[in-house]
Amino acid sequence: MSKLIVIGNGYIGQKIKQQLSSRVDELVILNGLDYDDPEQLQEQFNTRLGQEIRYASGPGFKDPTDRPWVINCVGYTGKPNVDACEDEKEKCWRLNVTYPTLLAGFCLKSNAKLINVSSGCIYDGTELYEEEDWPNFGLDSKSSSWYSRTKHAAELSLNAFPNVYTLRIRMPICNDFNSGKNYLTKILKYNNLLEETNSKTIIEDLINVINKIVNIPDIPPGTYNCVNPEPLSTKEVTKILDKAGMWNPHWKFIDYKELKNHIKANRSNCKMSTEKSRLYNIEMPSERESLERILFDEE
Repeated sequence: MSKLIVIGNGYIGQKIKQQLSSRVDELVILNGLDYDDPEQLQEQFNTRLGQEIRYASGPGFKDPTDRPWVINCVGYTGKPNVDACEDEKEKCWRLNVTYPTLLAGFCLKSNAKLINVSSGCIYDGTELYEEEDWPNFGLDSKSSSWYSRTKHAAELSLNAFPNVYTLRIRMPICNDFNSGKNYLTKILKYNNLLEETNSKTIIEDLINVINKIVNIPDIPPGTYNCVNPEPLSTKEVTKILDKAGMWNPHWKFIDYKELKNHIKANRSNCKMSTEKSRLYNIEMPSERESLERILFDEE
């Protein structure tokens, strides 16, 4: 039997619930935790989360290796964007570093595995970054955003736990155009688009990866770049949107120098390697293949 305890009922948490509920024995969404008070948070771990974990380890779960899984989808990206993190540094650190570290410790003590949905916004440049590459847009960088620094710090902390899977995602995409977190929604909304080639994550493919990790015991804990290979440029994405009948006649493609006139925090632009994911048979389809699938309803 398998039980998933999903913390967070936002964009990704809802998608996990929709797509994985029928594939596992039980899926629970845990909301309303007090992330502002570490002591209160620990108490809620002991009661609410602990109760779900203990229940998952009950008589129905005969195999001692079939431990419950906790999936953390909580984090602070700022509203309306990461610029807000520059003004709310304490909150950003608390949600992105302190909270997942406490959660990982509780899961380890409770014999539960933790999947932490993280970010690839800790790299910047034209290289193809692998999981083991030291972040150049994190704690050591004077030009990195505060958000990126917190994600780097969280990874350093979570790397100490043997029960944690860190899944780095980038620029999430789905077929829900009502979601402000959807990269496609943002492209259609904005008139000025940064022309760059960035790795991105099709959420449906991410959830398939999570399903494999939960069900295939040979996939070891650690960090994985959960992005679709063969990333597309912004112009290439707009051409596919045009074919799907979605076009903004006011689109103007700008470079990063011009973008900097409109933002407070620097932005990460990077491409990420999927070689490790391919090695463990959890590599996603190419970005073009998945993008065309969700836009043209291809099976």
